[in-house]
Formats: sequence, structure tokens, C-alpha cells
Amino acid sequence: MFMGHYGPAVWDTQRGKGDVLVPLWVGFLAVQFIDIIFAIFAIIGLEGDVRMAGGAPLFTIPYSHSLITALGWSFIGGLLFKGFRPTSGMRGFWVVFGLVFSHWVLDLIVHRPDLPLWPGSAIELGLGFWNYPILAFVLEMGLLSAALLYWMRVTTGPRSSVIGLSALFLFMGVLQVLFILVPGTEVQNGTFDATLGPQGVALGLSMLFTYGILCFSIAWIEKRRAPRVS
Repeated sequence: MFMGHYGPAVWDTQRGKGDVLVPLWVGFLAVQFIDIIFAIFAIIGLEGDVRMAGGAPLFTIPYSHSLITALGWSFIGGLLFKGFRPTSGMRGFWVVFGLVFSHWVLDLIVHRPDLPLWPGSAIELGLGFWNYPILAFVLEMGLLSAALLYWMRVTTGPRSSVIGLSALFLFMGVLQVLFILVPGTEVQNGTFDATLGPQGVALGLSMLFTYGILCFSIAWIEKRRAPRVS
């Protein structure tokens, strides 16, 4: 999954009830934490090599995207947030844990079977929703638009923040279209040929740059909005 990962980023047990536990920009980082780990592993050569799975060339992602390691990364993400914001308590820990783990759950829906239960497991999971690219596009952008509309409803701010958020949504929509069309990441025909796209350092750096831009953008917008007073 690509932009759809950002849908759960607005989830917070305090969202819509006053001061939030997890700022939205932190949510943007949390939902992509597993892919950030993958990007780092791709840069250092631990992951990202191409293998055949189900007759298709796919990235090898056992340490970032297996079920067991995803739970571990979720635990680490929760601990990191609790360490930087101890006042959030265990509730903050579990919110971030859930945001991080949502990445694996959504990948399970769209990926072909390439998500191992643990590194080295012969059992790999994936429901293959990418085999229906138009429906997958609607799912991902639907998750994103529903989340951002909800966030707009429970916050208030100047018109500039609305324009900024609209521009960010359009930009993310363009990225989603590119991911569907560009060789290597394209899923237009139900394929995902990892041999055609960036790999290694180029792949990792491009991912980190994209996540950084999106995080910086939503932080700029969030700074201009405040929780709506009922």
C-alpha cells in the first residue's frame, strides 16, 4: 500500500475530544515506520534485493515486514514515542503501537503473498488486492480522504491551512497515480516488477525523502490548526 497508509494516521483516543495524544505529523511517521525501517535496510543492503514469489519479482522484506518483526517495530515505535512524550502514558504507547502495526495490516490487504510470518518462514501472506488496481486506488485514496476530512472536522484554522491541506491531498493523489503507472512500482496490470524500479541506496533514499516531505508538509499545516472547541 502507498498513500492509503496515511488513513489511520489521524487515529488517536483523544482526537476530537481536546488536546491530542499523538500529533498528526507523528502519526504520519508512525504509519510509515515499518517502511522507514525497510528504507534504511535497503540503503545498508540488508533488504531490498529482488526475488521471485508467486511467479513475480518482488522485494525481499523479512526483517521489516514479517508479522513477528512488525509487532516488534510497533513495540519499539510505542516506546520511542513514550520516551519523547512520557506524559502520554501507556495510552500514548498503545496508540502509536496501533498506528505502526496498521502498516502491516494494510499491506496484508494489497500485497501479493510476500509477507512472511517471521524471517525465514516458508509461509508468506498477502491477499493480493493490487491485482485489482482501480479498486486498490479507490481504497487507498478513500482511506486518505476520509481521514483528512475527519481531521478537518475536529480541528479549526485559517483558510491557508485548508488550501495547504487540499494541495497536500492532491500531491499525494499524484504520487499514488505515479506508483500505479511507473515501471517497477506499477500495479496497473496487477504486476509489481521490482527489477524495473529503483533499488538499494536509490530506493531507500527516495523513500525517506518522500516520507520527509509529507511529514514536513502536514506538520506545517497542523501548526496552523487547533482542536475544535465543542
